[in-house]
Amino acid sequence: MSKPIEYQLILILRIISIFVIISWGACSAYAVKHRSYLPLSRYNIRGKERSVSLNLSTSQNEYNLKIVLYPDPVLRKKCDEVVHFDDNLKTLIRSMFKIMYESKGIGLAAPQVNISKRIIVWNALYEKQKEENERVFINPTIVEQSLIKTKLVEGCLSFPNIEGKVDRPSIVSISYYDLEGNKHLKILKGIHARIFQHEYDHLNGILFIDRFSQTEKHKVRAKLNEMIRIFKSNFEEEPAV
Repeated sequence: MSKPIEYQLILILRIISIFVIISWGACSAYAVKHRSYLPLSRYNIRGKERSVSLNLSTSQNEYNLKIVLYPDPVLRKKCDEVVHFDDNLKTLIRSMFKIMYESKGIGLAAPQVNISKRIIVWNALYEKQKEENERVFINPTIVEQSLIKTKLVEGCLSFPNIEGKVDRPSIVSISYYDLEGNKHLKILKGIHARIFQHEYDHLNGILFIDRFSQTEKHKVRAKLNEMIRIFKSNFEEEPAV
C-alpha cells in the first residue's frame, strides 16, 4: 500500500534538513581546519629589535604590519579599548585586512600585529576578498553564549603549522562598535561564532592552545617548544608561554 503524499513530503523534508545540517557542519570544520599559516621564518624577518610603534607609509596610506608569533609577550596582554574613531583607525583596519590576506588567514586580532587594542577583523569567505564580505568589530563584548558547544579543529596565524580541536559555544550574542563609533548588537552562529570567539580570546591574552585538551596539547608540545627556542634565540625578553 502506498503511503499518503503528505507523509512522503514530510519524510523528504526531514531528510533534506538532516543533509543540510551535516553539510554545514562539514563545511564549517573544513573552513576552520584549512586556515593557512605563516612559515616559521617570520621570526627571522622580524629581527631582534622590535618596536611597538606603527610605521605609516604615506605613499601607500597604510601601516607596515607583521604577524606576531608565539610566545611573544604581546599575545598575553589584555588589550585596551579604542578611544578615537578617526582616519588613523580606518587606515589601521585596512592594513590589518591586507596582512591577513597576505598571510592567507580568515581572521585577525590587533595584538597579532603588535597592537594592543580591542579590534577584530575577518572575512570568512577568504576566496572572495571583497569589502562586503569583511567584518570589523571594535571594543567587542560577549553578552551571552549558548550552552550547546561544538568541537572543531582550529588554526592560528600566530602558530604556524599548529592546529587542534577546540570546544566553543555554538551561538554567541555580542555587542561591538563599527568604524564610525556606532554601537551594534549581533547574534553569531556556526563558523562566524567560532571565528569571533577565537579572535576575541586574543583581545584578553587567551590563546587557542589554552583551550586544548591535554591530549591536543601533547600532540603539539614539540612544535611549541621549538617556537619558544626560536624566540629566545632572537629576543632578549622572556617568552610569555
